[in-house]
Amino acid sequence: MGKYFGREPRYSREEIERQAQEAIDARVGLGRPPAEDWAPLEARLAELDRAMAAQWPAPTVPESQPLQLHEVRVPKTPAMASGVPARLRLPKRPVGARPAAD
Repeated sequence: MGKYFGREPRYSREEIERQAQEAIDARVGLGRPPAEDWAPLEARLAELDRAMAAQWPAPTVPESQPLQLHEVRVPKTPAMASGVPARLRLPKRPVGARPAAD
């Protein structure tokens, strides 16, 4: 990478913190912007406030009702379809292990 794009400088933690603090101090040193910079934003906010006040009130959301279960269905699995409990069924054997039916 360094061959084509150059190497990035490596800064110590102290150097990074010093640069960050200088940037913060420079921004704080500018102070608050003048009031005329805020005038367009204040006009737009006042317009939005008037528009929201003129709207119909938002519909009220009804209170949620508690969940009521009237029926519980248990899904049928292939093991339950035969009607024989799994512990009583014989395990399946491979086809080669079955006795020949001559």
